[in-house]
Amino acid sequence: MSNAKDTQPSQDDSGARGTIFLSDVTKVDCALFDPSKGVIGQTWTVDVSITGSVGDNGFVYDFSHLKKLVRQVLKSSIDHALIMPINSQAVLFKGMEFRGSEKSECWHMKTRPAKDVLEGNWEYRGPNGAVFPTRCVGINRQILEQEVVRSLRHRLPQEISSITVTLRDEDVDQVEAVFRYTHGIAGHEGMCQRLFHGHRSRIQIFVGDERRPDLEHYIVRDVFGSTVHIATPSQFLVGMIEPGTRGKTREGVTLGYQASQGTFEATLPADRVFCVAQETSIECIAQEIARLIKREENTNEKVKVICFEGTGKGAIAEL
Repeated sequence: MSNAKDTQPSQDDSGARGTIFLSDVTKVDCALFDPSKGVIGQTWTVDVSITGSVGDNGFVYDFSHLKKLVRQVLKSSIDHALIMPINSQAVLFKGMEFRGSEKSECWHMKTRPAKDVLEGNWEYRGPNGAVFPTRCVGINRQILEQEVVRSLRHRLPQEISSITVTLRDEDVDQVEAVFRYTHGIAGHEGMCQRLFHGHRSRIQIFVGDERRPDLEHYIVRDVFGSTVHIATPSQFLVGMIEPGTRGKTREGVTLGYQASQGTFEATLPADRVFCVAQETSIECIAQEIARLIKREENTNEKVKVICFEGTGKGAIAEL
């Protein structure tokens, strides 16, 4: 890795050009609004490459500066945000709201998963930056890659002629159980306090010394419904769901809390919410799943749950 001090390379007389790349620059944990599915969690690994003139110092650009720049752009845009397709008829920006000196955005969204399923109503209020609006009718990876490329383009010198950004899903075996979840942690001092940010995660469950893929898929499919929002009893402002269970109806529940960035509130269908007893951290989610498995299996053997929070990190709970 180069440590060039000059991060604005000069044009080389020979016209030499080069390409540098950074694999796994960082991870993006975010939430997306899909008009057919509602709010879903997502995790991507970010790869970047740039092409440009080789400067007098022998470099196209300083690796360390590129890494820092990419992370800054992501942090100020899609990372830990709810990404909203604002050209969709299912999305309505209701405007800015003021509570004393606090200013927040209010969004209303509608979902209809299938013709024979009742329409779901969603609403989200949060400080500026909690929502990343994108001018499209539906979000996909390629659209967001181009958003990041445009943001980088304005921050890189003219000598950089080409930028490529790749948002990459974790490569998992087809038999692995993978689920998407969103949550918010009121006491977190960083971006995790945002009520709608999320993850795409794997889960592993052991009873005794035996790994149980059947239980992993049971949790993902039957308990979480493949995509779910995790909440705690203290977050419910309207409605309530018992810890260790998911709501059963399409009736709306409202969640909310005060965090250091401001006030967060969300209304969503009850059947999209799973309640945990203590906090929505990955440690508490893993413990809640372990308790549920212990109860469902009615076993005296040790239950171990390995629950990932996105990619490359997570928690282990043993009961």
